[in-house]
Amino acid sequence: MKHALALATLAAVLTLTPATAQTLRPLAPAVPQVLPVEGEVASPEKLRLLVGLAEIRADLQLGLLVAQEGMGASGGSAFSHARETLLPGIAEGLAAAEVPDLAPLLEALEAAKGAVAVKAAYTEAEAALLRARSTLAPSAEEVLQSVVEITRGAAGKIDASGTTAVRDYQVAWARLMVARGELDLLARDQDRAIAKLAGEKAVAFDDVILFMPDPEQPAPVAIDPALILDLVAKLEAIAKAV
Repeated sequence: MKHALALATLAAVLTLTPATAQTLRPLAPAVPQVLPVEGEVASPEKLRLLVGLAEIRADLQLGLLVAQEGMGASGGSAFSHARETLLPGIAEGLAAAEVPDLAPLLEALEAAKGAVAVKAAYTEAEAALLRARSTLAPSAEEVLQSVVEITRGAAGKIDASGTTAVRDYQVAWARLMVARGELDLLARDQDRAIAKLAGEKAVAFDDVILFMPDPEQPAPVAIDPALILDLVAKLEAIAKAV
């Protein structure tokens, strides 16, 4: 499967929309809608929860892509990782923020059989994750900082040796896609300065994602971690400027 096809497939199954009209720019993940809900979570905790939710979304998106494209693995492994490993780390914080328990929806996704059932269960879980995100009511600054941390987490999956295990590479790829979607949201911010910065960095994300190998790989992936680390540095710079 060619890299462009991987992007197009992920776009199709997630009802993605194109980024601003430029040739060769990839489709970006659906932009979460921020609802006017008053959050009561302290900022550091909110950041931790935002990053955790994003990592779960990345696992689910990867699981759906794997399931639909048959990328040499089981989509269920990504689904179970989201429920068994990622959710427990933020479940208590989400409960304190009065976010409904996400576990039943993730369990339903794991148990789903067949393309139609998996897509339906995924759609419900993704909607719940976006509602959870909206309940936290993040500020533009918090969203931007979460993008930095999500991207840093993606970079952490890339082996410093220059060769990365397939699963780790796929997780890094999926997390960058989620972070890219968050920048699309910021590009719509009412603060023109923030919107402009987000738009500029979205282009930088596109350049990196297009340069990265296809997520479907039969063997460890050759990729220089500096590619993503440079992106982290650029994001940190604008985060400090906001």
